[in-house]
Amino acid sequence: MLRRTVLRRVEFFSTLVPNAVVTAPAFLTEPELSAAKAAIQERQAIFRGIDLAAPFEVLTNVDSMPKRNKAQKDFEHLVDELRGVMYKPSCVDPSHRLQLHEAIMAAGFYARSINTNELHGESIRFVVNHFNFDVRRDTLITKKVHESLLEEVTTTKESEELLSQLLQLERHLSGHYRFHPTGGRRWFTLGLALSELGTEAEVDRVLNLPIVKEHGNFAKSEVTDKDPLWKTVVVTPQKESFTTFLESAGLDKGVRADDLAYNLRVEKPAKPLEYWERVREMLLRYWVIWFSLWAMFFMVDEEIITLVALIVLKHRQTKILEEEAERTGGKVYIACASGPGQRGI
Repeated sequence: MLRRTVLRRVEFFSTLVPNAVVTAPAFLTEPELSAAKAAIQERQAIFRGIDLAAPFEVLTNVDSMPKRNKAQKDFEHLVDELRGVMYKPSCVDPSHRLQLHEAIMAAGFYARSINTNELHGESIRFVVNHFNFDVRRDTLITKKVHESLLEEVTTTKESEELLSQLLQLERHLSGHYRFHPTGGRRWFTLGLALSELGTEAEVDRVLNLPIVKEHGNFAKSEVTDKDPLWKTVVVTPQKESFTTFLESAGLDKGVRADDLAYNLRVEKPAKPLEYWERVREMLLRYWVIWFSLWAMFFMVDEEIITLVALIVLKHRQTKILEEEAERTGGKVYIACASGPGQRGI
């Protein structure tokens, strides 16, 4: 499970919901509740006055129906309050919006876990559906992720914080099954489709980002078959040491083995040429250039000769006419494109 380290803050959702499968009356243990309250306290400014910690207080012992009903209403009301914060025009920070989504998923999870009238697994389905629909449609988050990974080429402190939270959240939800198609597309991470990684250089650049190395848990391998010109680059999310939400809900049963990895077919780098092969290539290149010039000259030489001959003959004929006109005292008339013209001698 993803937990706090000395150098970074805890992953928010996995701290609020450390277990995908919970049972009454203790939905959280005392240490888990303390960790959740500490994580909420670190982010209190994001929630803009909402007391997020209060509904979690009772989760260590929900042993009666009145407690269940009150806790359920408190969490449902909390979901509405958090959605209200997200709809405000001033809520534009992608990292803050992602953490608000995580709080909504946690509150919705416990509201359905506490409710005895809900179907089995409904709490897990709420979390998965909220991520696949609400979070994926949050363009402020997806645009920032896309810019950080594909357009800006580098990352900033703010984008690294967002990517860190997002990668850890996706590992907690889907783990090894992150490349399973969603909405008809396969995603490297939220906001970056696998189809956009079209070259081995792009794959290497994204996988070698420090934040992806630390939190992505991806593995890259190569499959070299008998084809002398092509190879297959395989990127795979590795298995996690904990049970993910997708596995807890049994949603991994229909995942095909082909969807667990991304296969990119790329051309093998050309082998360096030997000395005499390089000489031959150079001579061939110069021969092609010389032949092209020679062929071009002999294709146009007849037209050039004809045009020059016409100009010379016209000039000579004009001179003869001018000389004849000078002897006889006449005039020479020369036709032009704009109309009749004359030149006196």
